[in-house]
Amino acid sequence: MFKMVHTSSLTPFSSLSPTASQSQSQTSLASRHSLCLVCYSIPQSKSQPHRITKKPKPPSTTTNYPSKSNLGEIPMKPSQDHCKQKGKLEQEEGKQHCKQKGKLEQEDGKQHCKQKGKLEQEEGKQHRKAGSISTQEAIKRLHFYLDFPDTLASIREFNQLLSDMVHAKTLRHYPSIFSLYNHLTQTLGISPDKYTYGNMINICAQMNRLNLAFMFLGRLLKEGHKLDAITFTPLLKCLCSGDRIWEAAAMLLHKMPKLGVVPDKCSYNILIKGLLSYGKTELALQLFFKMVKTGGECKPNVFIYTTIIDGLCKESDLTKAFGLYRQMYSMGVKPNTVTYNSLIDGVCKDGALDRAEKLLLTMVNEGVDPDVVTYNILIDGLCKHGEIERAMELLHNMKSGGHEPNVVTYNILIDGLCKHGEIERAMELLHSMKSGGHEPNVVTYNILIDGLCKHGEIERAMELLHSMKSEGHEPNVVTYNILIDGLCKHGEIERAMELLHRVKSEGHEPDVVTYNILIDGLCKHGEIERAMELLHRMKSEGTKLDVVTYSILIDGLCKHGEIERAMELLHSMKSEGHEPNVVTYNILIDGLCKHGEIERAMELLHRVKSEGHKPNVMTYSILIDGLCKHGEIERAMELLHSMKSEGHEPNVVTYNILIDGLFKHGEIERAMELLHCMKSEGHEPDVVTYNILMDFLCKHGEIERAMELLHSMKSEGHEPNVVTYNILIDFLCKHGEIERAMELLHSMKSEGHEPNVVTYNIFIDGLCKHGEIERAMELLHRMKSEGHKPNVVTYSILIDGLCKHGEIERAMELLHSMKSEGHEPNVVTYNILIDGLFKHGEIERAMELLHCMKSEGHEPDVLTYSILIDGLCKNVEFER
Repeated sequence: MFKMVHTSSLTPFSSLSPTASQSQSQTSLASRHSLCLVCYSIPQSKSQPHRITKKPKPPSTTTNYPSKSNLGEIPMKPSQDHCKQKGKLEQEEGKQHCKQKGKLEQEDGKQHCKQKGKLEQEEGKQHRKAGSISTQEAIKRLHFYLDFPDTLASIREFNQLLSDMVHAKTLRHYPSIFSLYNHLTQTLGISPDKYTYGNMINICAQMNRLNLAFMFLGRLLKEGHKLDAITFTPLLKCLCSGDRIWEAAAMLLHKMPKLGVVPDKCSYNILIKGLLSYGKTELALQLFFKMVKTGGECKPNVFIYTTIIDGLCKESDLTKAFGLYRQMYSMGVKPNTVTYNSLIDGVCKDGALDRAEKLLLTMVNEGVDPDVVTYNILIDGLCKHGEIERAMELLHNMKSGGHEPNVVTYNILIDGLCKHGEIERAMELLHSMKSGGHEPNVVTYNILIDGLCKHGEIERAMELLHSMKSEGHEPNVVTYNILIDGLCKHGEIERAMELLHRVKSEGHEPDVVTYNILIDGLCKHGEIERAMELLHRMKSEGTKLDVVTYSILIDGLCKHGEIERAMELLHSMKSEGHEPNVVTYNILIDGLCKHGEIERAMELLHRVKSEGHKPNVMTYSILIDGLCKHGEIERAMELLHSMKSEGHEPNVVTYNILIDGLFKHGEIERAMELLHCMKSEGHEPDVVTYNILMDFLCKHGEIERAMELLHSMKSEGHEPNVVTYNILIDFLCKHGEIERAMELLHSMKSEGHEPNVVTYNIFIDGLCKHGEIERAMELLHRMKSEGHKPNVVTYSILIDGLCKHGEIERAMELLHSMKSEGHEPNVVTYNILIDGLFKHGEIERAMELLHCMKSEGHEPDVLTYSILIDGLCKNVEFER
């Protein structure tokens, strides 16, 4: 007997012929493979044909023959409510390329949205029950029939096989089904029935071959079979998932009724989901209300209500979402866990955490049992709004209520703790998780490694990597990207490059994100040539470059004044088929403006437009800033009007730039007019706006009006920041009002605004300039004791103060103290000390310090030589 061969390779379909001679021999089946009803390239089997003396029996199955009500529908996926909740933290792994070092905090969210399994399964139960046969058993039966095609005694047997294969959803085996279909209809002469066509439509839709699916639908119509809503379900699904949403709508609303088919709940739900996924919420609502109006069999059920509520929550339209929630009760439809999860998620994203917790209590009181997803959503919301203690308490309540947390729960909490700087508690939670029998995953470790890197604990991050490996958790490319990024941000470029080589040697393939991180690190540390070399290596290794790669390099070149090379790289990028985006052009325009090439920047704007790229508000803001900084206020104002006329709405940043520019050029009236214009257009001033105004008032000696403005901004609900206080403290210190500045510092702290190193530097400078050296030194010690690290500016100010007050020895001691604490002096520090030594006649020590400065790699600048010439000349005059 001839042995039919199955295949996993899918090749294009050619044609379908409705009939074939029934007298064809089995041998001709092999020769007709290239001309069969659906064409495939099927390799010849190396095994010998089976020789059988009697008809073999197919593998037994307990699956019942599909009835009219359970054929033609795509089987819904089994419920995966819990196991599919990979969440935001897991999603980060797949978004690394598009987000470019994207954000780990997004890995564990939107869990309620991923509960499609439950919705689809329940919805699918209205049409058919999934067969009890396993996928492996279904494939085994298919292989049997491929080996012994003549054992297909009836269309019922073939329909059973089709039903099992549809349920198994093994796309790679579908081409073999078409071979069997050909043999059944052409060689054995068995006529397909309604269920055959229904399943073939389903298979074609799963393969995304709508042309063939519609052909089988045509067969159904031609042969006079009665159609029902189930027949159209796979077609609707395929249209909705294939960017053909309007065709799906036309099918449901026009074609189905025209053919006498009444759409059912499942049909409506598919289209509603499709419309929501395309952001067509209003149209989805219209369709929903059409269902409500139709009533009867089409009356919306809990799954359709939940789908709409979930869509509205995603659109942040909580008013309509809760309106439907109330309507559910009035219509006698009880919300389920997924309904509440959607509402709680929407409320959490809106920041209404108390309302979210009340919803949890409501669902429990209504007899709806929350699941792990419910708690994960709430815990995630609390963490994102800084309510870590409430999140930890909810974890405890969850456990005591008999709900076991999963790895996602712990990942959310560990991420929240890391983001709020509580690294030790995050590490403790990892140990608690393990001791409680919950196995951490790669995402857990990635969160912790990221947290450690962000808090400068690179060594501990590296240790955690080794610990992770020793426990059998394999790091992925994201793990290594986090570590390489951490090393680059802490200036350890060589170690980052070493880690890249280790990644490769361990068999991990670095991706475009890995290289982008390294190129960015090299550019930020001034190693442009090495960054360019890495670009060429990426090309030679076949690593796919993206627009981010080029944008990083163009930014690096611009920041190092290499505008021409940046422009050349733009042309190279285009010639290699990489289209620049608005960010790329913004980088170049900013680079040109910062190097005084305003005209070229304006020309680039026009070119961007002519090439079909739309500039954004940032593009215009950069140009307006450039024009203001070069004194071209009128052109800046003209550009503001031009951007408005082109439909680009300026934002508060744009207005802040212009208001600042007008103030700096003494155009006070026009600046105030623009401020009123900004408010009238609905743009509320932000803290930067107020800081600009305060800075202007202080520079013009109007400290009382500046203080009034501080009180005014607070009363209007605008929170000042550390910059606001620094502006005011700086003025007070410069004008000898040290005590008043100190009072403002205490007020600032009491309101929860932590001073920064700049605040302390202002105070220390003020105290030194007013001869209060001891208080300045005390403030340095207090600053350290409060956990604020002084910088090179802090020490330079104090050394300058000590030198000016003749305390050279203490100044030299402070230099040594500064070095021993790991603070590297710069050329400014050395210039202050050399000048001080010269002024006190210590020529030899001044020259020794100059040599010391050079030996430490600090090149003297023009001021150093000026001090040396001046000091040496004065010394010669003194000796004369």
